[in-house]
Amino acid sequence: MSSQPRETSVIPRLYGLILPYRRNVSFGLFCLLLSVVAELYPPLVWQRVVDVGIVHRDWAFIVGQLVLLVVVFGAGQVCSAVRGVLLEKAGQQLTLDLRLQISRKLQAQSAAYFSQHRTGDLLARLTSDVDSVQDVLIRGTDSVVANTLRVGGVAIIFVALQPVLGLLVLVPMLLVGLLLYRYNRRVRPVYRSARKQLGGLTARLSDNLNGVRVIQAFAQERREASALERLGRQLYDQQVQAVALRNRVFPIIRWVANLGNVVMLGGGVFFILRGRFTLGGLLAYRGYGRYFYGPIDDLVSINDLLQQAGAAGRRIFEVLDAPETIMDAPGSIALPRPFRGEIHFQDVTFGYTSAHPVLHNVSLHIRPGERVAVLGPSGVGKSTLLALVARLYDPDSGRVLIDGYDIRDVTLESLRSQTAQVQQETFLFNASALENLRYGRPDATLAQVEAAAHAANAHTFLAALPEGYETIVGERGVKLSGGQKQRLAVARALLLDPPLLLLDEPTSAVEPESEALIIEALQRLMQGRTTLIVSHRLSLARTADRVVVVAGGQIIEQGTPGELLARPDSHFAGMVQAEIELAPVCG
Repeated sequence: MSSQPRETSVIPRLYGLILPYRRNVSFGLFCLLLSVVAELYPPLVWQRVVDVGIVHRDWAFIVGQLVLLVVVFGAGQVCSAVRGVLLEKAGQQLTLDLRLQISRKLQAQSAAYFSQHRTGDLLARLTSDVDSVQDVLIRGTDSVVANTLRVGGVAIIFVALQPVLGLLVLVPMLLVGLLLYRYNRRVRPVYRSARKQLGGLTARLSDNLNGVRVIQAFAQERREASALERLGRQLYDQQVQAVALRNRVFPIIRWVANLGNVVMLGGGVFFILRGRFTLGGLLAYRGYGRYFYGPIDDLVSINDLLQQAGAAGRRIFEVLDAPETIMDAPGSIALPRPFRGEIHFQDVTFGYTSAHPVLHNVSLHIRPGERVAVLGPSGVGKSTLLALVARLYDPDSGRVLIDGYDIRDVTLESLRSQTAQVQQETFLFNASALENLRYGRPDATLAQVEAAAHAANAHTFLAALPEGYETIVGERGVKLSGGQKQRLAVARALLLDPPLLLLDEPTSAVEPESEALIIEALQRLMQGRTTLIVSHRLSLARTADRVVVVAGGQIIEQGTPGELLARPDSHFAGMVQAEIELAPVCG
């Protein structure tokens, strides 16, 4: 399972994400400082105009202050514009880099990781959670720093203009800080739960979109709508709970903060009547009020966003901190190109959970260029053998060797780039047929692609598509039939020209009229390559060099198809006989 970041460590780690962009952020914050200084200057002009210009009827002084005010306004706007550009660039770069970092982390994870996490929830972390973090780290930080500078600057000016009155006006702020601290402790788990509910809702929506044909086929639209409504209601309840809590606490915080206005007016009049303050000073105090109480209101709201970002950041760090179980070992070497394709399973034991092993002490030697069919009932570990060869998983004990190399000691790229797989469900990207064919070999020429398509019995239907090879095949190849997708997968494997081929039920999900074409294409594909074939249909197995029968997580018999068929008590002979007897019924 993914590691859980400690609550206290999330916010500092979030702000650590800004460090790579510190140059733009630092210069942007410097411009922010200048723009805040420009913002805070005007009330002092009012104070000087009233206390000096008007009292002494000095028109030259008044005009000079007005000109200075115009210059300060202009400088402030220039600094604000520069700040906005710099911080927005940093924010967009942060969003891009963080998404790429999460994406690279996910691509490096093992198949076991994805079996424990829902795709929709991972997408929510990659999109909405990153957006939430970016909003707070850049726009929120900009606002926090700006408002903190405003409040701090005004507090200094308050004390400088009238020390006693200034300190009295600041007293309510201590109570505001205490109320915020208590609010944060109460709202943090609510936002964390809301983020989790959002991930669950996104995951269910993703499942529904991917499985819409199944939903419609079984007329389960109403049930799925009810399930989505239930998840949406749970998210709604969490969000409403946070809103209710916020609207119970924030009015109190604002009321306490605005007590400073009462202190300001009453205290200001008191000190003026005692000759310890001026009318211009009180006017300046009033002018600074919006820079003091307005920012406090903004800081309270930003604090709320910060708690939401903490919950989102926690989910992001759960992904980034998750251990990678399948990775290049220190000092790993590259397999030769091409490798010969000799495979050894040496006393391999493996289970998807430690309590339930799928394979028990399996040993198997496959010679270079040999075709080996792996047969047996469902769930006995046939596909697991293929997954171990491709190093989607590592054995719990024992070793898998290729050409004498333990595959845990070689680079994943050198292993997987020389291994082609044709699976039961071919995945195609929402791109052109040509792009899908070239996926494993982007530099292939069009002539090479067409040659592979001809060999895979795919050229005829590809050429007949509306835009030929440039036709977009749709998400997961939805515009193609099952047989067409499989032939495209065979062509993709042929184009890669790998020394090792893994076939996992390549004909079980295709229409009968396509099966013969696919088998013919597979026969061409297998020539001269080490091939492991997993199939319930025996047409491919009967042409293999060797048949291996697996049951109970162990190899129970192996031999050439002819040897096994000559033994009436063999499991393979029983499978062939059962298929022969079933054929007339199916027909």
